Amino acid sequence: MYEVNLLEAFARYKVRPGRRTRSAMTAEGDLVISCWYGGFKKVQAEVLRYEENLGGQTNEITKALRTHLAEALSSGCEVRVIVAVEMAVVADPEKFSPVVASARTSYYARTDLVGRVCSFDGEHFTVEFRRTEPPVQETVAKGTRSRRRVGLPGG
Repeated sequence: MYEVNLLEAFARYKVRPGRRTRSAMTAEGDLVISCWYGGFKKVQAEVLRYEENLGGQTNEITKALRTHLAEALSSGCEVRVIVAVEMAVVADPEKFSPVVASARTSYYARTDLVGRVCSFDGEHFTVEFRRTEPPVQETVAKGTRSRRRVGLPGG
């Protein structure tokens, strides 16, 4: 699970979403959704809960997301996740100030997590994700050690 742009992250699930979108449905009927890293909370050993409030958001992206969430809740379909992480980009670290810093968003397709929409009232929604695959193992260049990647966003 490596940093990619949003369209590449959707492509990992074999989905071609519209421009500037947060959600799309796969050919199999699964929902693919982009979720902000800060909205996740670990609730059990293998369960991550994502919560977000869409209140006050009326743009086309949010309207499509609301439609997809309502459909996923009523059909009970699986939810696939793309984790969005906003990072400050500082051109000159010596002149850093929150005003000067710009934000860049990185995306991670978490194909090892599958969820279900637990609740959605038109504004606030909750999705619970569970790991479907064992953690990824990476071999270090020397070949004798390995390390586990766990947690968000990278594994």
